[in-house]
Amino acid sequence: MPNPRQLALQIQINERASLNNFFVSKNNNKTIQILKDLLNSNNGAQIFIDDLGSNGKSYLLQAICNDFSNSNNSSIYIPMHEVINLDPSILEGVGELNLICIDDVDLISKRREWEIALFNLINECYEKECLLLLSGSINKLEAIPDLVSRIKKMEILRLEAINDDELLEATQAISKNLNIKISDKNLNYLMNNSRRDIKTIFRTLSQLEKESLERKKSIGLNLIKEVIRSS
Repeated sequence: MPNPRQLALQIQINERASLNNFFVSKNNNKTIQILKDLLNSNNGAQIFIDDLGSNGKSYLLQAICNDFSNSNNSSIYIPMHEVINLDPSILEGVGELNLICIDDVDLISKRREWEIALFNLINECYEKECLLLLSGSINKLEAIPDLVSRIKKMEILRLEAINDDELLEATQAISKNLNIKISDKNLNYLMNNSRRDIKTIFRTLSQLEKESLERKKSIGLNLIKEVIRSS
């Protein structure tokens, strides 16, 4: 069930996201295992996931929230690109939850009220021993020294790009999770005619699923070309 606070903020979360269907590349085995162990332990911790590109961090955080909530724990996913223009007071009381995931925290750079609000939340989570996961690009974060110092003291995990030789396997896994049928030949066309990163491919496949359902037609080459052109 969605957390009431999640609903109050009108933030949509991918309900199908789960660590069970998150494609784990060889480079990210260690990072994902650390996160799984952390969720299973139910211990408080503060983690910064440093995304080195479009490597699926948003899906990962939503998957973690879903899996954690399924164990009757309270959680919330906050994407900064959706809430950055809201009042930072939305973070008040969030520390009462068991798990807080905040995506793209580097977007608060040079927004002093947000920086202070996040600094206070980090301190609150430390005192209440809740699990706090932040993600973004740590090199892009330009904030008050106290906040930068606190973040750099967290355990920093890297989410590496999927190797090119794993991209087809990852794309096949996404197609399976979305329950859409698409030939390897057409998947190769999709990959070769769009940006070769997992975020773009996931967005394209999700749009193909939507168009296929709405039009009640299978996913063929013409539909793929149409979706790629419109993206």
